[in-house]
Amino acid sequence: MHKPEGYNELLVYKRAEELRLEVVKLTAKLPYSEQRRKVHLNDSARSVKQNIVEGWKRSTTSQYHDFLSFSLGSLAEIKEDIKDLYQDKIISKEDFEFFTNKCRELDYLLNRLQLSLHRKMEKEGTLPLKEKYYSVKFKENQNEKDFDSYLDKMGFRRQENGQYIQSDRGEKGMRGK
Repeated sequence: MHKPEGYNELLVYKRAEELRLEVVKLTAKLPYSEQRRKVHLNDSARSVKQNIVEGWKRSTTSQYHDFLSFSLGSLAEIKEDIKDLYQDKIISKEDFEFFTNKCRELDYLLNRLQLSLHRKMEKEGTLPLKEKYYSVKFKENQNEKDFDSYLDKMGFRRQENGQYIQSDRGEKGMRGK
């Protein structure tokens, strides 16, 4: 059963909430000259968390997946702002490393949740058409690489024109016949 407030139990949500609170603490210490960046950082941190909630509340898994992409985008903005603050010598190396690690962990969690939703959609047969196309293309590319590897082991190689020729493996390497 889908709990209306179930997002509260997700580790990714808890970490997003922690990040938002840490960003608020950091921005409170920034000089007034950084007012624009303060607002942007706070908005981005809030957006990471709120998009997890909004995605949870959506009616389809696909929409939830999409909202996690918005969270990832906002998280990328935070990472870049933190990097800029460090490069501009406005925050310490310790603050930079702390936020970089927080963002890295949250990035990982968001990506894992997206992957699990993608697998769920594959299993249910509800992947959006675009995603189905990319999944098929990925499998085709992987199959082609596996096939090329197999043929190479069997003594064949692919030419630039796509044709396969038998290879002669002599002391000087491979030569086409």
